[in-house]
Amino acid sequence: MHLRQNGVAPGSQDLRGFIIISIYKELGGADIASIEFEGPEIAVYVKNPKFILENEEKIKALARKLRKRVVVRTHPDARKDKEYTKRFILENAPDDVTVEGFIFDDVLGEVRVLTNKPGKLVGKGKWFANKVLAETGWRLVSFRSPPPPFSSKMILHVFTWVENKEKAKERRRALKEAGERIFRDTVSSTRYVRIIGLGGFGEVGRSAILLDTGESKVLLDAGAAPDALGDNMYPHFNVPEFLIDQLDAIVVTHAHMDHIGMIPLLFKYGFRGPVYATPPTRDLMYLMLQDFIKVSSEQMGYAPYSRKEIETMFSRVITVDYGVVTDVAPDVKLTFYNAGHILGSAMAHLHIGQGKHNVLYTGDIKYYRIKGDRAIRMLSPAHTQFQRVETIIMESTYGATEQQPRHEAEEELIRTINEVYKRRGKVLIPVMAVGRAQEILLMLSKAVEEGRIPQDMPIYIDGLIFETTAIHTAYPEWLAPPVKNSILRDEKNPFAPPNLVPVHDRSKRQEAIWSNEPAIVLATSGMMTGGPIREYFKYLAEDPRNALVFVSYQAQGTLGRRIKDGEREIQVEDDGKIRVLKINLEVKAIEGFSGHASRSELLYFLKHLTPKPRTVILNHGEPAALASLYKAITGRWERLGFPSQPEVLVPENLDAIKVYPRTLRLR
Repeated sequence: MHLRQNGVAPGSQDLRGFIIISIYKELGGADIASIEFEGPEIAVYVKNPKFILENEEKIKALARKLRKRVVVRTHPDARKDKEYTKRFILENAPDDVTVEGFIFDDVLGEVRVLTNKPGKLVGKGKWFANKVLAETGWRLVSFRSPPPPFSSKMILHVFTWVENKEKAKERRRALKEAGERIFRDTVSSTRYVRIIGLGGFGEVGRSAILLDTGESKVLLDAGAAPDALGDNMYPHFNVPEFLIDQLDAIVVTHAHMDHIGMIPLLFKYGFRGPVYATPPTRDLMYLMLQDFIKVSSEQMGYAPYSRKEIETMFSRVITVDYGVVTDVAPDVKLTFYNAGHILGSAMAHLHIGQGKHNVLYTGDIKYYRIKGDRAIRMLSPAHTQFQRVETIIMESTYGATEQQPRHEAEEELIRTINEVYKRRGKVLIPVMAVGRAQEILLMLSKAVEEGRIPQDMPIYIDGLIFETTAIHTAYPEWLAPPVKNSILRDEKNPFAPPNLVPVHDRSKRQEAIWSNEPAIVLATSGMMTGGPIREYFKYLAEDPRNALVFVSYQAQGTLGRRIKDGEREIQVEDDGKIRVLKINLEVKAIEGFSGHASRSELLYFLKHLTPKPRTVILNHGEPAALASLYKAITGRWERLGFPSQPEVLVPENLDAIKVYPRTLRLR
C-alpha cells in the first residue's frame, strides 16, 4: 500500500494575507483576538459577543465578497463558565421547554442542547439563542431529543467525543492543518480532471473514487465489500496515484458500510486530513463503524482497525448541510444535495478549477414521481436541478431490474405478515440498520395504526436498529414532509408502533425465537453477512410456518443472495459443531422497498437532470446491470432530453478516466 505519513503542502501567505486584510477592513469595529483558517471556514475570534449579534449582515456580506465561509466566534476568554451557562439556559428557557442534556464544544464555541422543542428554545428570530450568546459567549445550537420509546442517551453518547479535552486539542490542530491545505496558493492551475476507480466499478461494494486535478486529490467514499475477506474486502489503495500525503480530503456520501467501512483504515496508515459529511451521516457513521469492528472481531477474529482510528477520524469530520458550498481543496468546491437513499445521504457536486469542470457523484440514489405516489415514503426523491454538470458518476445497482411499485410492495408485505400470523409463524426480515429498517418500521407503524396487521403480533428490532432509529427522530427536517410533520406538528413518533419490542439483551432474543406466538423480527445485517439475523435464522429456518422476507438488495456472494437464488441447505455452527441447516421456511423477495432507484427510476432521474452532462460514468452495479443501463442510455438519449449523444462509459476498477480536457470522442 502507498500509505505513507501525511505532510502538509507548503504554500505562500498571499491568499491568506489578502483575506486577513479584508477582514480587518470590513470588521474593523470588532475586538478581534485572532483569525484562524479552520478547515473550509475562516474563523474570526472576537472578545465582544455582542458584536456578532449586531453585525450579522456585515459578516454575511464579507463572506459573499470573499466567496468563502466566514464564521465569527467568541474567543475562549470571553466565554462564561460552563456551569453558569447551564444555569442561565435552564433558568431563562421557555416554561414548556424540557432540557435533557448539554454538550459543550470548546473548539466551535457551541453549547449543544438536547430538548423536546429545539425551535422554541432557539426562539423566534433566534431571540433566546442571541440572549445566550450575549450573556455567556456560547453559541446555542439545539438538537431534538428522540420521542419515546427512544432515549436521548443515544444522542448524547454519539456526541461524547466532542467534550473530550484531548480530542478537542486534536480537532483544533486538525482544522488548522486542513485550513493550511485549502487556503494555500495553488502550485499550478487545474491541468486536468481524472477519475480513478478504486472500488465499486463493475461491482456493488467497497465504493471508492479518487478525483485527481493535478493540484488536488479528493477521495469520494471508502467502503468495505459486503462479503469478502482478505484483499477483496478493501478498495485498491495500492495504485501509484493514491498517496496519503497527497490526499486533500475525503467526501462521504452516506453511512452504509460499503461507502464508509474503510475510512478509519486510512487514518491507521497516517491520513490526517478532513472528512466531509452531512450531520446525520456523521452521527450514523459513529454507530456503524463502532459496530463494524465489534462484529468483525467476533466473526473473523480481527478488525482492520480499532476504536482509536475511529476516534481519530471523528476529530476530523466536518459537517456540511445540503446546498452549502464548501472549499475542500484549493481548486475544488463541494456542495451536497439530497440523494433520497437514507437519512443524510448526499450527492456530491464538485466544482473544479474555478468553473473549468463540474462533476456530480450520485453515491446511492432513490428517485420517484411525487405526483400520484401512494406509497409511505421516509425521504424526498433525489435532487435534479444544478447550475452546471459536465460529468456524472451514477450508481447502477438496479440498472437491469424493474422494481415492484412501492405501494404494491407494501401490500405484499402486509399480506405475507397476515398469512404467517394465521399459521402462527414468525416473519424474519433482514434489514440494514440504517435506511431499510426505518422504512419498514414506518410502514408497519402505519399498518398497525390502521388495523391492517394484528396489534398483538410483536415487532422485535435487533442489532443497531434501536440506536439508529433514535437518530432519525432527532433529524425530522431531513425527512419527507409527512414524516417530518408527524414528529414536529403532531408530536408523534412515526417509527414506533405500540407493539414494538426493542431487543437489548439475550433474553429478549430468546423470547422472539422460542415463544409460541407469531411475531415479526427486524434484524441486521441486511445481506445476512453477520449480526443477529444469523442467529434468528439458524433457529427459525427449519419451521415451514415461518417466512424469510428480503426487502433489500442482496450482493453477489452473500448468504442472503445464496438463499434468494435458491440454496436450501447451508452449514452452520451450533454449540461448537458444524451441522447442515435445511431451509424449510418460506423465502420471499419484495424488491419494491429498495433505497436504490430501479432501472426506470434511474432513466427518469437522468431525464429530469438539469443541465445534461456530456459524460455519463456508470458504477456501483454488477456487469449485467451496467450493460443494460448503458444500452438504455445510448439507445434513448434523445428521449432522455440530451441535446446531443452523451459519452457513456462503463469503467472497471483501476481504470483512470480523464474527463477534462476531453477533445477526442469516438462513437
